[in-house]
Amino acid sequence: MMEEDVLGAVLVGSWGLVILGALWFCGHLIQQHRKRVWLRQHGLPAEATVLRLQDTWIRINRSRVFDFLLEVRLPGHAPYQVRLRSRWNDWNVRVMDVGLRLKVKLDPNDLQKLVVMGPVVPQDLGKLLSGLGALGLAAPAPGDPVKGLADLQRMADEGLVTPEEYARKKAEILDRL
Repeated sequence: MMEEDVLGAVLVGSWGLVILGALWFCGHLIQQHRKRVWLRQHGLPAEATVLRLQDTWIRINRSRVFDFLLEVRLPGHAPYQVRLRSRWNDWNVRVMDVGLRLKVKLDPNDLQKLVVMGPVVPQDLGKLLSGLGALGLAAPAPGDPVKGLADLQRMADEGLVTPEEYARKKAEILDRL
C-alpha cells in the first residue's frame, strides 16, 4: 500500500512539473509577443541593411528561419551591427538578399533589440518577376503552365506570396490550360 502511495505522489508531482513548465512556456511566448507589439508602436525608427543571411534549416509552419547580420543606422549614432534570427516572410519582403534595406524599430533601452517593419522600398512581385530578365535570369515561361504552377507552389511554400496572391495567380495559370 505504501509503495502505491509513493508511486502516486511521484506521478502527481511529475505531471505538476509538466503543467508548470507548459504554463511558464505559454507565459514566455505571450510576454515576447507583447514586447514585439510595444516595440512596433513605441520603438525608435531606424534603417538596417542586410549584410549576411544564413539558413538555419529550422522551419516554423514550413517557413525557413534565417540568421541575419544587419547593419543598423540610427540618426545621431554610428552604424552598428545586430544579429537576428527570424523568418523573413514575416517582414512583408518578397525577395530577400544581401544589401536589402529594411525599416526597423529599436528598443530605446537596448539598441541590440529590434523588430523589422518591412523593406524601405516596397517590393511588387510583378515588377520583381519582370525585372529578372534585366538581371540575366529567366522568368517562368508563360507557355509552360506546369512549371509555372510548380514555381508558384514553391514560392507559396517559402512564404514569398500571400495566400490571396497564390490563389489569384493559380487561377490565371489554370485559365491558360
